[in-house]
Amino acid sequence: MVALYFRLIGARVRAQMQYRVSFWLEMFGLGLTTALEFLVLVLLFARFPAVAGWSLPEVALLYGLSSSAFGFAEMIGRGFDSPFERMMVAGTFDAVLVRPLGSFFQILASEFHLRRLGRIAQAGAVMAYALLQADVHWSVAHVLLLPLTLVSGTLIFMAITLIGATICFWTIKTPEVINVFTSGGDFMASHPFSIYSRPIRSVFASVIPLAFVNYPAALVLLNKTDPHGFPPQLAWAAPLVASLFFALALRFWQFGVSKYTSAGS
Repeated sequence: MVALYFRLIGARVRAQMQYRVSFWLEMFGLGLTTALEFLVLVLLFARFPAVAGWSLPEVALLYGLSSSAFGFAEMIGRGFDSPFERMMVAGTFDAVLVRPLGSFFQILASEFHLRRLGRIAQAGAVMAYALLQADVHWSVAHVLLLPLTLVSGTLIFMAITLIGATICFWTIKTPEVINVFTSGGDFMASHPFSIYSRPIRSVFASVIPLAFVNYPAALVLLNKTDPHGFPPQLAWAAPLVASLFFALALRFWQFGVSKYTSAGS
């Protein structure tokens, strides 16, 4: 199954590279667009020296981790976004169900948005700046924490996108509220978690675990404490939290598929 996935994705990538100039321009454009998001943070810190005790390099670490994870989720899970919505509107999901492979695998392998490398590269550059400028406490464990956090964040954003796609089985189109937790969640995670009210912190730490995208890892790497008592040690639980959240999203997907009514019925 893994070999087949990479063969299908390889075909998608080759198709996207057929028009190289268009590909590179779009990738550069995505990187430039997301760079403007970080510019907003830079302008904020030009006016204020710190936000809730976090300096610009420290917030840049939050931004880099969150935006990178969101970029990977968009690149890998693109099939569950707009393409799946168009499939539901056109009634072509029926063709997926008659094929021998599972519906989740087929949709996952149907798209691979390589152009999102523009966002990932820009976020990676910001993260490199943060790691060089911030007072990061390095150890072997902390070096391992970075990729674990990126994988966890990617799974969390992909799970949210999967939930939005599943809702299409009842609404045909993905509710706009899902964007609050994807694009909006990326924006929220780019700021210190401690600045939000208690109800918001509760929701994003226990129900939709966006707090685990980057915040506990940043606390560990920067040797900071949360004023509300959020344990930095939870950074090591992020892979488990992300896996459980993704598993629940996948079960919801399977439930949605079981309730799907054919376009011809």
